[in-house]
Amino acid sequence: MPLESEWHVTRLEARGRGGMVAAKTPAAARAGADILRRGGNAVDAAVTTAFTAGVVEPWMNGIGGGGYMLVQAPDEAPAVVAYPMIAPAGARPEMFPLSGVASDEALFGWPAVAESANVWGHRAVAVPGTVAGLALALQRWGTISLAEALAPAIRWAEEGFPAFWHTTLMIAEDLGTIRQFPATAAIFLDGDGNPPVTQEQTRPRLIRQQELARTLRAIAADGPRVMYEGPIGQTIAADLAANGAPFAHDDFARYQARIAPALSTTYGEAEVHTLDGGTGGPTLVESLNILGEFDQRNLGYHSPLALHRMTQAFRVAFADRFAWLADATQLDIPVDLLTSQEYARERVAGLPADRLDPIPAATAAQTGIHHALAASIPDYAASALSSQPNTPSPGQMADGSTTHLSVMDRDGMAVSCTQTLLSLWGSRVTTPGTGVLLNNGMMWFDPEPGRPNSVAGGKTPLSNMAPAILARDGRPWATLGASGGRRIMNCNTQLVVNLTDWRLAAQPAISAPRIDASTPELLLSWRFPAETIKALRAMGHRVGARDERLFTGDFASPTAIRRILDGIYDGGADPFYPPATAEAAHGVLER
Repeated sequence: MPLESEWHVTRLEARGRGGMVAAKTPAAARAGADILRRGGNAVDAAVTTAFTAGVVEPWMNGIGGGGYMLVQAPDEAPAVVAYPMIAPAGARPEMFPLSGVASDEALFGWPAVAESANVWGHRAVAVPGTVAGLALALQRWGTISLAEALAPAIRWAEEGFPAFWHTTLMIAEDLGTIRQFPATAAIFLDGDGNPPVTQEQTRPRLIRQQELARTLRAIAADGPRVMYEGPIGQTIAADLAANGAPFAHDDFARYQARIAPALSTTYGEAEVHTLDGGTGGPTLVESLNILGEFDQRNLGYHSPLALHRMTQAFRVAFADRFAWLADATQLDIPVDLLTSQEYARERVAGLPADRLDPIPAATAAQTGIHHALAASIPDYAASALSSQPNTPSPGQMADGSTTHLSVMDRDGMAVSCTQTLLSLWGSRVTTPGTGVLLNNGMMWFDPEPGRPNSVAGGKTPLSNMAPAILARDGRPWATLGASGGRRIMNCNTQLVVNLTDWRLAAQPAISAPRIDASTPELLLSWRFPAETIKALRAMGHRVGARDERLFTGDFASPTAIRRILDGIYDGGADPFYPPATAEAAHGVLER
């Protein structure tokens, strides 16, 4: 019996018929669920949800960002709509001189850049892809028009959405930098330069985005290319160039989203589909392949040995990630090797059951790739055993500005979509006259020259996004994903394990305590028993227990939907992120 009261956070699952949408805000989820209720399919709902999320959750995503949408339609192979942010053609490593500080204070621990120019401001911006990607998905699989998909977003931008305490918190989190960019401050701050009064107070403020509404109306009327070849792209590129960024209108005019095959593996009885290339997908697949060799069910649910083996899998996958993954169009990357079952078995053979040893990346001899860049990354896993505490303080890495949405429809189509501005509020730059808040996608690049993920013109940076769909006999039965920067891959791996090995429903799979081994310190939820933490430390892990509170983001922030029976779904969302929700098209008893 505790001597003092404790605050425990939980969330009830959603359950219903006719399809379901899980998103990070009620307005976005409702917009997508309304599409399902009117007979639209999962892609119609996902695109509508995504555009709406960009208006009502602007600090996390929007048309100034990018993302990936994973789609599995009935009787079709899973496919990826790729709309990442890419470097402008004029980008060079020299645009980000290093400050001499060992690492930055942002998401990735890169060498710090002078004036944090890769974190905020105009030079931090990469070419956005959201409009191109969502329009391409709708063109390929949708049944509604682009104007119909944009309608809820336009309405929320014109009429405004009410600020509540979470809105004010997100604005206050980055108030100092928002104030430095007048066009952004004019939208989101009051006349005194402060966060808005919330609906919990007596004079709530509606956040209206009139210029963004006009931009969205232009896209609805003239099509997606107005964002790139037309006056919108021209205006954004000109403003960026005028403020020192290496942009030309051609950087927008040349941008194209694309449809590509998914990367797939098998975990237990589940077919797991995710992203390929320089994303979080290969890291997710490599982690699952290694875990499959350990057989988590025989190790016991959340036992010290199971968590030890899971950590080893994450360490191997991240060592290989930092050594080898980058833009596959500019560099040879050994995805086929790293995501093979044979490679997983080879790596497992060298992992001791009773201790954590240094875990190197795959060698050039193993990968068959011998270019100089492949040997340029410092050993990631060795730092995991270091006594130097270089893991950010609790919640510091929650600065990621990403959203995730999951959709399943009545006919069995599934969508898993992650989109982002990168860090909270992106670059903090809003282009005057457009209302478009722009990403800081250049921060994804390693500012140190000569590495696989270093800055180069036209290059796609290594991203963390790893949306996933689980299928059985070619038919989707779950869709999942998360926001949370580098922590996304570990989070999604554990969701797959919870849904597959332990047969948990969507909400319990999300609400269960998790670990994170994406940084040198192994983070564990405080909900794990003290004996478990002690046992892991005895095996050599440098463990940090985290008291999960709202918005710390130490274990990412997921949503998921699971098909229970034909036409019946359950859905869940991060219990520590209050706005997140899942909404079914119809109640279980509705006809």
